[in-house]
Amino acid sequence: MLFEFMNTTWIHLIVFLYALASTAAAQITVFAASSTTEAMKEIGESFTQSTSEKVRFNFASSATLARQIEAGAPADIFISAHIKWMDYLEKRHAIQPDSRFNLAQNELVLVAEKGRQLAFDGIIPGRIATGDFKSVPVGMYAKEALKHMGWLDALQPKLIMGSNARTVLMYVERGETTAGIVYTTDARASKKVVVVGTFPEASHSPILYPACACSEKKAAHTFLEFLKSPKARAIFTQHGFK
Repeated sequence: MLFEFMNTTWIHLIVFLYALASTAAAQITVFAASSTTEAMKEIGESFTQSTSEKVRFNFASSATLARQIEAGAPADIFISAHIKWMDYLEKRHAIQPDSRFNLAQNELVLVAEKGRQLAFDGIIPGRIATGDFKSVPVGMYAKEALKHMGWLDALQPKLIMGSNARTVLMYVERGETTAGIVYTTDARASKKVVVVGTFPEASHSPILYPACACSEKKAAHTFLEFLKSPKARAIFTQHGFK
């Protein structure tokens, strides 16, 4: 009960701070999955150069972002790494469903710290990091993939759960785990890890990134249209998205 109280209090504190910041300057606030960090920052800069509209980002796990939005955080746009969390907000009437579309797609990979030799099989020594199976998209996909490959039972006792894909990546970069299951885009964003293997597409649900407006701001809808532009799509491709 104490944990639930503290967790709820923390979410409402974040919501209050975002609401306070949003009154300081007119801008678009984008809540986006942590795995989109580099691509979205670059796209945001390009959008600002084209329109003079400022873009402010909040990067975290899609589950965390969805719960913040549900609690009243002033997000103008939500970009999730799993359709589950977009559906979650749509059922609660917290987004504008007519603006929703699938923005990009990703791949699931096994990574290790550079210099470490590993085989892409179910026999991995040491600990393996991935996202929480219950709520963090990369962990949800990882559970499906490990089960499909027949590796789940053997590897589950070794799994360390991270709060988002970038936390998982950090565990591997620091050598705190032998390996990690993240997205292709996370692996490309790091100079400290190597891809051991890519999980087959058939081993898990499609890794889709739905995007949607959460407010009626004209600039927010303009930004969504910009995300569909050749310039934005080129940036996504450059960072490893499909």
